[in-house]
Amino acid sequence: SEHTLQRLEVALQRLLQGQPEKTPNDGRINISRINDEAGLSAGAIYYYKDFLIKSKKAIEKNKINKDNDTHKTKSKKLDRLRAQRDKEARLKEKYRCQRDEIKSFCDKVIEKNANLEFSLYEALERIDALQAELNKVKVVGFERGKKS
Repeated sequence: SEHTLQRLEVALQRLLQGQPEKTPNDGRINISRINDEAGLSAGAIYYYKDFLIKSKKAIEKNKINKDNDTHKTKSKKLDRLRAQRDKEARLKEKYRCQRDEIKSFCDKVIEKNANLEFSLYEALERIDALQAELNKVKVVGFERGKKS
């Protein structure tokens, strides 16, 4: 009957569009699910041979499209992971350069500090030597004017 065939067509379209009303929306499509979505009794779909052939072709086409979508999704995911890996590699290189610059700066600061300490040590040695020379010399003070 024409009405049943129309129900089957509508059910198939709902399943292909991913908007079933009477069956779970898990993306799976098969002959039994079309039958259930149309609300027919078990096996009623098998009386419509032309529709069965058409349904099987539509199911196969849908499966191929899903496989292509899955492949595209995996490809996109791989591209995203590769981009993330490359970004992490660039960041690691940047951080290594920063680390090396900081180490170089620290080495220069330590070197400068050591030079300053050595210069201070030499200055203190000279001051001690000058103090020793001053202690050897007797200094006599001069007074102005008359002493009465």
